[in-house]
Amino acid sequence: MLGRMLPRILGGSRAVAAGLSPTVARRRSLPAALGTALLLIAGCLAGAAVQPTAASATPQSYTTIGKGGDSCTAPSTSQMQAFWTNTPFLVWGIYIGGIDRACSQPNLTKSWVTTVTNEGWALLPLWVGPQNPCLSGFDHFSTNTSTAYSQGQTEAKSAYNALIALGMAANSPVIYDMEAGGSNTTTCINATKAFVQGWTDQLAVAPAQPSGIYTSTCAGFLDDFASNSPPPNFIDGADYDGVISTSSMPCVSTSHWTNHQRHKQYAGGHNETWNGVTLNIDSTCSNGPAVANGAYNGNNGCL
Repeated sequence: MLGRMLPRILGGSRAVAAGLSPTVARRRSLPAALGTALLLIAGCLAGAAVQPTAASATPQSYTTIGKGGDSCTAPSTSQMQAFWTNTPFLVWGIYIGGIDRACSQPNLTKSWVTTVTNEGWALLPLWVGPQNPCLSGFDHFSTNTSTAYSQGQTEAKSAYNALIALGMAANSPVIYDMEAGGSNTTTCINATKAFVQGWTDQLAVAPAQPSGIYTSTCAGFLDDFASNSPPPNFIDGADYDGVISTSSMPCVSTSHWTNHQRHKQYAGGHNETWNGVTLNIDSTCSNGPAVANGAYNGNNGCL
């Protein structure tokens, strides 16, 4: 992911979380108002007809199936339009805050959210707070499980406030960006699970937000969070195998998070050019909740 985690050197990659060398990288939106014609064009490019629901007045949680990306800094609205028009993209990850967010966000405002969601984008809000104590180069939460749990709750409250400030509905999903790498001890794993439990429990407090966790499918022991009670509502797994299917996540059981509860980052930071605009992005396929003006079924390859 492209947040503030210093070891993210490449403009748009989450190579650390994908289990790659921490020196290689750093890491980490849908539709309603342009009309059925544009939505159908986007759906055909994505591999299937887009099926929007009735537009909502405020961007909120909708199931989104389709391809997307993220960049360390939210692109300008004109850049977002270039990556929307006649492209395969429906979803965009945005870093809404946290002490370890890597990049400044001059474009990320309430007005920006309104503009891009009205254009048709579904958004994946990411919060980049303190990290696993075993991962060097970042701010950390405590190794004490009780303290880590409370810190997870605190981060969830801050993330909720950021969602509201950006004009998203109170039911909007939000993902915790948990980078991965290095050697994990039992102490660090238990502290991380406790932290994520606090994150999940706090977001479940009314008005509830679907809680997500982003990390490497293997190096981030993503499947271990399935044993939390309750577990995160959905996952965003990083595995740079180039396979877009969210069902294909190494080290994650196919019996976990099966009901439109998965996003997958299948490629790290690389340049892509659409309509004359070049951005450094990570590539994502979605089959889960996103912040949008309606539900979309864009690319069945993401299932």
